Amino acid sequence: MKIISITAFPFSLPTRRDFRWAGMLGNLGNFVAVRVETENGVVGWGEATPLPDWGGDFGRHAGETVKTVIEMVQNVLGPALIGSDVSDVTRAAQIMNHVAVGNVYAKCAVSIALYDAWGKVTGLPVYRLLGGKVRDGVAVAHMVGLMPQAEAVQEAVMAVEDGVGTLQIKGGVDSARDISLITELRRLLGDGITLRMDANQGYGHGKNASRVVRQLTDAGVSLVEQPSQGLRYMSEVTASSSVPIVADESCWDIHDAYDVVRERAADCFSIYLAKAGGFGGACKVADFAESHLMACDVNGSIESAIGTAANVHFALARPSVSLAAVIAISAPSGTHPYRVAGHYYDDDVLAEPMAVKDGALLPLDAPGLGIVVDEEKLQSFRSDK
Repeated sequence: MKIISITAFPFSLPTRRDFRWAGMLGNLGNFVAVRVETENGVVGWGEATPLPDWGGDFGRHAGETVKTVIEMVQNVLGPALIGSDVSDVTRAAQIMNHVAVGNVYAKCAVSIALYDAWGKVTGLPVYRLLGGKVRDGVAVAHMVGLMPQAEAVQEAVMAVEDGVGTLQIKGGVDSARDISLITELRRLLGDGITLRMDANQGYGHGKNASRVVRQLTDAGVSLVEQPSQGLRYMSEVTASSSVPIVADESCWDIHDAYDVVRERAADCFSIYLAKAGGFGGACKVADFAESHLMACDVNGSIESAIGTAANVHFALARPSVSLAAVIAISAPSGTHPYRVAGHYYDDDVLAEPMAVKDGALLPLDAPGLGIVVDEEKLQSFRSDK
């Protein structure tokens, strides 16, 4: 089934409340939709959630914007793939890497759309194209954004009441606030809830970051994500920490994963499909982690239903992706199963809500991404009109 068109356009979703993290300058909920069409009329959907102010250690990986993603898809990546068979996803990744250096968010959006179309052509869900599922659901970790402590406590408690067992707490701006917040949440929620502090590189050099992580550990933290910037400092923190350290900004692709393991800079990886340039690159990181007995999660920038579906399929199919995923639970307006947990947007572009049980997203078993994109609603959310 040959590809006859690849197009891209921007859209935005309304957020339930303001969500942000250290260093984030823009707003959540801005996306690029990618549409791939084959010669027999099959349509595959992909998505990018680009941010210009987020990247790798010391600028090693650069940010992207909605405009740069659209430009790359429409004028560089798309034209290079026209006429290719939609199932040749490995070759497509090679072609994209040949015609463009970096631009991994744009490449990921195309990758997702290709897998969606390929699955629809074969009648198989994406997780089967990735080797089949190894678990029966994807546990969701609710992100508690940077907000005053009283609001953060309320958000966290309500998410746990909804049924999730893991919270990702955004911090890194004020370590005293972070320690106080973890102390209060552990007191309120007890020992059965996983509390993961994400500093987004905010605790400085190795000695200071190590000191803060020790204090967070005493307060009851379960894991700490990206406390420092750079493998040298991450290695110092990991060596001195009694709780697992998660690499996010420090680990984008298989090359970064190798460096992190060589330098013993983290105990776990946070995998984004986008950081790795799509399904193929993300699978390499996950399988490398499995070979080193490292646990991973699947994470991102809180995607719409298209990107969330892709995350679910990836998490279902990779053994090492065993940590709770910091992803949305996608649902149209008025149908969300939870008040707070995984509930970031007031509306979404899928026709039916994703199924959840006990705080976990259930497999999407229909062909491709397993969701029906409400194209009329998607068009209404376009932000270029």
